[in-house]
Amino acid sequence: MDATLKNKLKLTFLLLITALPVSLATFSFRDAIEEGSQSGTVNKGHLINPPADISALAMRDLEGLPAFKTFEEEIAALAPGEEYEIKPWLMVYVNGADCDASCEDRIHYLQQLHIALGKNIQRVRRYYLNTDMAPFSEETAAHFRETYPSMGLAYSDKQTLRENMLAAGVTLDPATQSYVLLIDPVGNVMMYYTEEHTPEDIMTDLETLLRYSSLG
Repeated sequence: MDATLKNKLKLTFLLLITALPVSLATFSFRDAIEEGSQSGTVNKGHLINPPADISALAMRDLEGLPAFKTFEEEIAALAPGEEYEIKPWLMVYVNGADCDASCEDRIHYLQQLHIALGKNIQRVRRYYLNTDMAPFSEETAAHFRETYPSMGLAYSDKQTLRENMLAAGVTLDPATQSYVLLIDPVGNVMMYYTEEHTPEDIMTDLETLLRYSSLG
């Protein structure tokens, strides 16, 4: 097989494998919303349509390295014959300052929400994203590891995040309030919640997403 044909097949495969999860994650949830509307219920959070890419969050891990690759980068990095491994859903708490008492309460409630997922707990992972564009101090990192051992830690720059999300059609301002983002297993930032939303609001939408999607 010549290189040109191989590249064309690879591109076709990439397009197909990209389109399918997006359809499953986004359109199945849209159907769920329409179905819910008929029974008097609607989604609680703000649906991002089309979804933003996780790379827009510019997340870095505690070593300063990019925390996530784009879906296209994940596919490009696969070895010949290697299958793409579907990731868990992400529930990312975005904070623009030090984690005060209100922040701790929010993270605690999200932890309890995660536990309440029961058999679906492995399908979701929590992240704390600080947007002060500074690595966590060892003391802060140790606190989170001890208190919330299953939660990932990352940092970003609030201005970069704001501009990237604005380019995706979403207005977020981490400098003035915190958010919770729901991200599907292929890196689509699908929904966001403000401080006015309750953990029960997030739970309602998350259970709907998990019920209507085979991803994660």
